[in-house]
Amino acid sequence: MGTSNYFRQLAMAIAILLLPGCGQRPGLAEAREKLLALHSKQQDAHLHKNAKQFVEQFAENMVSVNRGKISVVPRDSALKRFQNYFRDVEFIKWEDVSPPVIEFSADASMAYMLVDKLVVLTYKGEGKDPVEETTHFAWISVFKKQPDGEWKIVCNVSTNEPAVKK
Repeated sequence: MGTSNYFRQLAMAIAILLLPGCGQRPGLAEAREKLLALHSKQQDAHLHKNAKQFVEQFAENMVSVNRGKISVVPRDSALKRFQNYFRDVEFIKWEDVSPPVIEFSADASMAYMLVDKLVVLTYKGEGKDPVEETTHFAWISVFKKQPDGEWKIVCNVSTNEPAVKK
């Protein structure tokens, strides 16, 4: 499938997700709990610097929208990137500012999760002295239910306020 065709299908899926009343149907409690458990595992993966646990939630070719760019991220590339990131930082906080908002498509095969997160970490600065950084992130993750019943992130759109360094 070509990249532009992939983006068209993704845009259509997101439009369906945004239809009014998608999350108002009964019977979605179990799916909601599964997504909240994945969200909790993301925090655990960050705090324990477990890139594999984090990236296992991604679809094979997840779409990422970040820093003004749209890219398709193969899972193996994401794993290397997060291994390097986790190696270079120490997390002090990776906490929700408010509970995630989850909505489902009409057929419950897709969902989105809105996340509002405060991240405090340290890394070695240019002088090798630790630098503490606090960043307020907001993102939307689009999940697709797989044939085996697992949920995978097929798209992530992220933004953040400029980091405050100490």
